[in-house]
Order: sequence, then C-alpha cells, then structure tokens
Amino acid sequence: MPQFDVFGKIHVKDWAYIGSTSHIMPGVTVGEGSLIAAGSIVTRSVPDGEVWGGVPARRICSVEEYIERNKPYNLDSKHMSFEEKKKLLLSLSDDKFIKK
Repeated sequence: MPQFDVFGKIHVKDWAYIGSTSHIMPGVTVGEGSLIAAGSIVTRSVPDGEVWGGVPARRICSVEEYIERNKPYNLDSKHMSFEEKKKLLLSLSDDKFIKK
C-alpha cells in the first residue's frame, strides 16, 4: 500500500527516562517520572511513575519498587570524578554489583 501513511503525536512528560535504542510508537504518552528500559518497543501509553520494558513493552514495576529493589547496590558515587569512581569500583567486592 504505497500511499498508506499514519501519524500520531508522542508525548514525553517531565522527568521521564527513555533507554537507548527504545522505540516509542505514534500516539503514545510516556508518563511523568516513568522509566523505559533500553531496547524497548512501547506500543501503549505508560502511566506516571512506572518502569516498562520489553518487546512489546510491558509494566515491570513502579519506580518506587525499582528504587527499593536496587538500594543495596547504591554506591553514592554521582559526585565523584572519573578517577575517584574508578578507584572505588576497583576496590569493591562482587556482592556490591548487580547480578542477573
């Protein structure tokens, strides 16, 4: 169908994070403070404060649940320089890193 052409506006609300190589389909809204996992294909609108991922993207958890689940791995290193962070990471035991 060479003349077939469909458009839809995409809305990305404040503080939303969209991971690398994700695709947001026409007409989709990504809610405020939501997180889209890398490589996801988002075919439906994402509510505020949720984590979605996959192909097609589905709800994984709330952002609050994601933060709670990952608190044990927080290294509080955002303020560090590259060299300080490198030194910290090389000094840590394996249990301080996320494993899947």
